[in-house]
Amino acid sequence: KEYKTVKETKGSKKEYKTVKVKKTESKKSKSEDSVNPLWPDYLVSQVGLHSKRPTNTTEAGELNWVKSDELCIPSLGEAWLYNGHRGSNSSVTLYFTPEISDDVPGTLSGIEVDYYGYIEKNLIGSYFSEERTSKDGTYHSVAVALRNSATEDLCSASSKAIKTYAREKYIAISPDMANEQIPMEESSLSLTNNWHKGSCIHGMGYHWLQDVNGGKNLTYKAENTVPVVIMYDSNGSFSAIFFLATEKKQNWPDTCTLTSQTCIENLNFWDPAGGLLEANEGRLYMCANLCGKCQFTGSGDGVYSTMHWFFTDPATLECVGKDKDSQIYCPSGSYPKDFVD
Repeated sequence: KEYKTVKETKGSKKEYKTVKVKKTESKKSKSEDSVNPLWPDYLVSQVGLHSKRPTNTTEAGELNWVKSDELCIPSLGEAWLYNGHRGSNSSVTLYFTPEISDDVPGTLSGIEVDYYGYIEKNLIGSYFSEERTSKDGTYHSVAVALRNSATEDLCSASSKAIKTYAREKYIAISPDMANEQIPMEESSLSLTNNWHKGSCIHGMGYHWLQDVNGGKNLTYKAENTVPVVIMYDSNGSFSAIFFLATEKKQNWPDTCTLTSQTCIENLNFWDPAGGLLEANEGRLYMCANLCGKCQFTGSGDGVYSTMHWFFTDPATLECVGKDKDSQIYCPSGSYPKDFVD
């Protein structure tokens, strides 16, 4: 409701009173949400399953996410936990800006993944957090920020900047450490100068990886690989990420299938199946994300796990050009398996 003070004249006497006025919404503001929607306005995760994830606090409550009593993190926002629990079976924390009112929910401002078990210890302090503890043991976390805390207060519901910047597409890896900002367009020099372009996979897009030592010149060592891989669509626009682990992270026995709801629930948000092989063998292997000569080394158990998050409908992510096989497309025509003895 909005009010204004109006002046009334009765004879020679002037009186003032406050009256209610009807609020009207401008055509411009109505059309803004469709032309320039809030960021992000779409989110699903897990390859093949494409499980819907919330982009605001209203959706979060509907999808069984519960606001945590943990302190707000200035670079990420307020923490929400799946079913209200932090543990090895719920290894993701979603962060939101504060709810402004019942009608104005908080918006998604960060995603954090907890890695239980083996990690690359040399990446602690740059990409991985220091050791933390839950009811299921110790873990380290990797986060991505979806809002720029340098321009807005992610912990203040009264911050005008929260509304102002709500439509700005933004993503940064490990905002309190490496703070690696991801370009929204594939043509960006900061991408082409620092990241290595890989293969295109239908339903995912073109993959880009980075080496902590060589940048775009990959060493193909587990310990040197940035634990977040970024993807772009065939038009060159940012579309997805996946968190990378250098051992099997899924609670996924070899007997599991995608038709088993019990198995799916035990995925702890990681992608289905048992991960990608380090060796260039079979259908699922780490180098399928790349082109040309590629051979990774140094994983904890010979397996790499991925956790995909799509900000664009995966059904629209196609590869331009013919595929050499059903899995990957390399514009160069050179594939990792071409170099297998």
